[in-house]
Amino acid sequence: MAIGLFFIIGTCIIQVLAIIMYITYYRKWVTQMYGMMFSMAVAMMVGILMGTILGVYNQGDLFASTILSILVGLFVGFIAGMPVGLPAVIDGMISGLMGGMMGAMLGDMLAMARPETIIKIMALIVTMVLLLVLYTAEDLIRRKSDQLVYSFFKYPFVLLFIIAVLFLGLTKLEVK
Repeated sequence: MAIGLFFIIGTCIIQVLAIIMYITYYRKWVTQMYGMMFSMAVAMMVGILMGTILGVYNQGDLFASTILSILVGLFVGFIAGMPVGLPAVIDGMISGLMGGMMGAMLGDMLAMARPETIIKIMALIVTMVLLLVLYTAEDLIRRKSDQLVYSFFKYPFVLLFIIAVLFLGLTKLEVK
């Protein structure tokens, strides 16, 4: 699971950095409400994924996994809200705190049954939500601005379907 875990965390980091850099670059077209939604979604997804991973790997030490995942969620919420303003920072930090707590509890409670499966499921959900957040940001900026806007992908729902099919196919393959 070590290589898979690095791939999951790497994919999440790349998506989060892409969203934050995109929002920062086009911040004058991002409204306060959308900025708060972006920071909240990014911080919640990172907090819940990191909380789940830390809860699974720190089985029995709920305190350490909760504190670490809360700190990660708070940091990402702060960074994601900075381009938009103080309300987005507060909203992102609160969502990161809540996502970190929930993810740590989820990972600690379900680690005995199927530890790798819960991480894979949460990674799939987080990846899909972050792709939809990026698509929403692109769509908002494209509608608000008159200039040419860089687009990451044209058909996000096809990409989500392909990711879901790949996820289902890769879960059937087990390395022994």
